[in-house]
Amino acid sequence: MAKSSVAAVDRLVRILDSFSAEQPDWSLAELSAHLQLPKSTLHRFLVSLETHDILRRNADDRLWRPGYRLLGWGELAEKTLGLNHLARPVMGEIAAATGEMVILTVYSEQEAVCIEVVDARHSVRLSLDVGTRRPLHAGASSKILTAYLPETEIQAAMRDQGLPRLCKNTITDPDELLSELARIREQGFAQSIEETDPGAWGIATPILGRKGVVVGAIGIAGPIQRYSKDLARHYVTLCQEACQQVSEQLGAQP
Repeated sequence: MAKSSVAAVDRLVRILDSFSAEQPDWSLAELSAHLQLPKSTLHRFLVSLETHDILRRNADDRLWRPGYRLLGWGELAEKTLGLNHLARPVMGEIAAATGEMVILTVYSEQEAVCIEVVDARHSVRLSLDVGTRRPLHAGASSKILTAYLPETEIQAAMRDQGLPRLCKNTITDPDELLSELARIREQGFAQSIEETDPGAWGIATPILGRKGVVVGAIGIAGPIQRYSKDLARHYVTLCQEACQQVSEQLGAQP
């Protein structure tokens, strides 16, 4: 890459780094003084960024603000690029403490997608592959993600995907599912017992991003013969503590 191109990229990064929660908007004159760039040079960069919706200029006060494209980039980074890396250490700690399989899932196109797994160490154990996609209405990890979706997305998923029975305890009634999701939001965790697979149970709690939006979930799953109410409560605590650590690293407020 030519030196002039590198310099241009560096300058664009400096411009974008000037915007923050403490300073969300700038006038051309203020930003020019802040960056010590001539107004004419800076204006060309700002207009180019505006063309790509990376920055936007308010029609009323003429101040420059972050554009909507940055929202998509930020959400993508939260959900994919950094989430596995941030969650893997705490998932390993949970797996070491419990001996059970630990799962990291995200929401994508009306399904829950497994993006990371730490396998169980017990001889009798469950297994799940990274990339596995599950319906939103069954299983702890799926339900915790569904519970925090906008109501319109929940209704659309129920309409488009239906509520097929996967196992003996799968919720197949829309009203019952909505009640279950409301209960999950109130208590802050989801639990399932033989909703997706015979002999399997699990719990899951949500990971929050910068704006308090759920960007993923950490869950523990194991065979039903190792289930107890006390153990479930303990697993909820472990997952909540792990999710809080990841959420704080993503920039969520405590």
